[in-house]
Formats: sequence, C-alpha cells, structure tokens
Amino acid sequence: MNAVEKPKDKYEDYVIRDLIADVESRFPARPGRTNRAIVGVSMGGFAAVTLALRHPDMFVFAGAISPAIDVPERRFTWKRASQWLRFRSIFGAWASPERDARDPFVLLRSAKPESTPYIYLSAGEQEPLREPIQRFALRLQAVGFAYEFHTRPGGHDWTEWDAQIPGCFAILFSVMGKG
Repeated sequence: MNAVEKPKDKYEDYVIRDLIADVESRFPARPGRTNRAIVGVSMGGFAAVTLALRHPDMFVFAGAISPAIDVPERRFTWKRASQWLRFRSIFGAWASPERDARDPFVLLRSAKPESTPYIYLSAGEQEPLREPIQRFALRLQAVGFAYEFHTRPGGHDWTEWDAQIPGCFAILFSVMGKG
C-alpha cells in the first residue's frame, strides 16, 4: 500500500508501476492481465488480495496464503500499540475514506465478480487468522466471486505455508490456462 501518512512510502505504486514494468522489460514475461498473477504470504497475502481488488485490470489471479486480511479493521490494544501506530500511518485514521480504500472487506462491496481476479485463499487450521480469512471467503462466496479457500493442519508459519504453495501454484497455472 501507499502509506497515507508517509507520502514517500509508495509501495503500491512500486509494485503496480515499477516492478511489473521492470520484470516485463528484463525477462521473457508476457505482458497483460491474462499473463500476470500476484501471490503473497501473511502481510504479502493481504497485499495480493488488496492490490487485485484495487487493480483488477492488472491480474488474472491473486494468491493469498495465510493473508492478514483483517489488518485495516484491527482495533487498538496496548499490547500491540506500536503495530497499531504503524498500521495507522499506512492505512489512515479509523473509519476514514483512506482506510476504507485499503480494506479488502470494504473493497468487495464495489468490486465486480466478473472482472475481479480469481482469488486463492489458504489458512492453517490452528492459526489465529483463520476466522477473518474464512469470513472473507464467505463474503466472496455470497457475492459470487471466483475463488477457493483451503485449510490444512498447521499454524501461521512456514511449515503450513510450504505445504500450501504447491496447491496455490497448481490453481494459478490452471486459471492461466497453462495446465
């Protein structure tokens, strides 16, 4: 995300404009939405889904392995005060238009299922993020988005993520028509 309170922190612009252009200029990557996917783990999974919803014309597939999908809706706690302040600098003030524009649950309200990238979600059965990921999957289902949601034993760690990566990429290649 481009940070609301730090104008120089333009990570979304970097991914959408600079990184994609750099990859397509340096490597034999085919340009265009039908040849482009975004995949991430944890906060990267949050970014993959959010960028896919904010830029549906850029990607055909978004993979989110254990995504921290609920980050914009997390409330302040003393235990995580420094994290909350960091998130505020990225997402903006609570209930602000800037925060809503970076919240995947809010973005789903105006997203069009027919033009949104295919979304792959996974979560460990014992991980603390399972409930919000499952809640997000239910919203995708209720509105008719193309998606799938997988769980497997495990927590929010590389053991679970390593086990999910092959399935994510199998679906990615299937969606992209590359068998």
